[in-house]
Amino acid sequence: MFGRGGRTASRSQWESESDEGGRTKTYLPLVSFKKSNHPLHLIANSLYIIVYTIIVMTIKSEFINRKDELKYLEEEYNKQDFRFISVVGRRRLGKTRLIQEFITNRSNYNYFLVPELNDMDTRLELSGKFHDSFGLSFIGTPSWNEIFEKLFVHSQNRQMIVIFDEFQRFFNINKGIFSLLQEFIDRYAKDSGMFLIVSGSSIGMMHKIFDHASPLYGRRTGQLYFHPFNFFALKEWFPSFPTNRLVEIYAIYGGTPKYLEDVESRDVMVNIQRMLSRTGILYNEPEILIKTEISDSYSYFNILKYISKGVSRSSEIAASSGLKTTSIDYYLNVLIKDMDILKKEIPVTEQEKSKKSIYLIKDNFFRFWFRYIYPNYSELEIGNTSRVMEKITAELNTFTGRSFEDIAQQFLIELNRSNKLPFVFGKIGRQWGRFRGEKGKNTYEIDIVALNENTKDILFCECKWENKKTDAGVLEDLQKKSGFVDWYPRERKNYFAVISKAGFTRRAEKFAEQEGFLLFDLGDFENVAGTDF
Repeated sequence: MFGRGGRTASRSQWESESDEGGRTKTYLPLVSFKKSNHPLHLIANSLYIIVYTIIVMTIKSEFINRKDELKYLEEEYNKQDFRFISVVGRRRLGKTRLIQEFITNRSNYNYFLVPELNDMDTRLELSGKFHDSFGLSFIGTPSWNEIFEKLFVHSQNRQMIVIFDEFQRFFNINKGIFSLLQEFIDRYAKDSGMFLIVSGSSIGMMHKIFDHASPLYGRRTGQLYFHPFNFFALKEWFPSFPTNRLVEIYAIYGGTPKYLEDVESRDVMVNIQRMLSRTGILYNEPEILIKTEISDSYSYFNILKYISKGVSRSSEIAASSGLKTTSIDYYLNVLIKDMDILKKEIPVTEQEKSKKSIYLIKDNFFRFWFRYIYPNYSELEIGNTSRVMEKITAELNTFTGRSFEDIAQQFLIELNRSNKLPFVFGKIGRQWGRFRGEKGKNTYEIDIVALNENTKDILFCECKWENKKTDAGVLEDLQKKSGFVDWYPRERKNYFAVISKAGFTRRAEKFAEQEGFLLFDLGDFENVAGTDF
């Protein structure tokens, strides 16, 4: 059992080591010369930069943490019959990288990035690719019927891989392609060895291609939905970074591979400074992504800006954004279902149709960008980053605290998978509500609640992202708040846990021992870091 580990990495210790230039766990002797102009120091410093760059680039070029997805593709391919698999997920999550890894060391494939061209030019380009990959011959400008006919005939009793990346672009080229593809699948799939992968970043359009009203409904044999990396995958990206630094990186960049590639220093403020520069690769990334997917983006930007500030209920979001309450649900659904940027949450003890819903930005980097970069564009455009940096520096600990709750949920889920908690839970999430009392003082929030509907076991958990040790008062307060939760009050069995960045006072540890609390710190996170999620 984990608990009261006491292996918390000291923030000040790591920062002082980072200030001395160390970026790996093996610190180089050159650091003692940092402010010197000694020739040996200059040579050593140059060598250090070269070595560190090689390490960083090696990590970035590795195929990290998509082992389950790759295994799935391999298993499906080994069935050697017709397979039709969709790979769907937001941009920058590594879909194309997965496909590249899958076709490595294979020659019987054709990869086609669907271009933003007209119908005729697309046919010419695709037929040329099929000729180069499979030796298919076409005369003049072939029709779509001729292209698919030759492709499927060629696949009879022959294993071959066909990949269409950004498959949703066919909507703008020729919508009839989906009906035609359905026709050839129905006619030839029985004896075909084609392994057909279609990948797309426009989530809403990809869903539309395969919904019940689409010609391709029911034709897929499998699907992969791409999500950002879990927090614990960051240990593979940054193996020398302490856990407290990984938490800060995750809070700012989330788990999107392309965004994590921009992290080049253990000092998060150095990374943020580069992000605020107009030359930074992430400076306007969310703006580009949203405008690529949505033509009328102004209202969506306003919604995300206010949600990043803590406005979370639909009526409040509508009022802040200047939208009608009757139309706000449409915008929110686009951001949830089509863009995968927002998430809708209800108290974990509530039923799915509960009206106590709130809306939060799902992606950490989008939450950071809309909180600090988008509202300060005017300052940043004229190069005045100092004021923005001051604001971020003052608020970073508080900002990170919200993400720490998400990370703590992931931690508990992993313990749950390993049967390292007092019971196995089936639901986990946040809990909030009201109780009888003075108006304005009759609400409560609990960071994490995990429960088992069958056994009536329930775990109440508080998360503390603070530099000071957590005292017994936090534990006592959690016990008190648990009494406000109206969930099988007479039947349930209560359990309690606290997860603290800085560990616990002796008084808190004594109270936990008496009351049966589970106590966790960042040292316990290290025990599950590196697990393949």
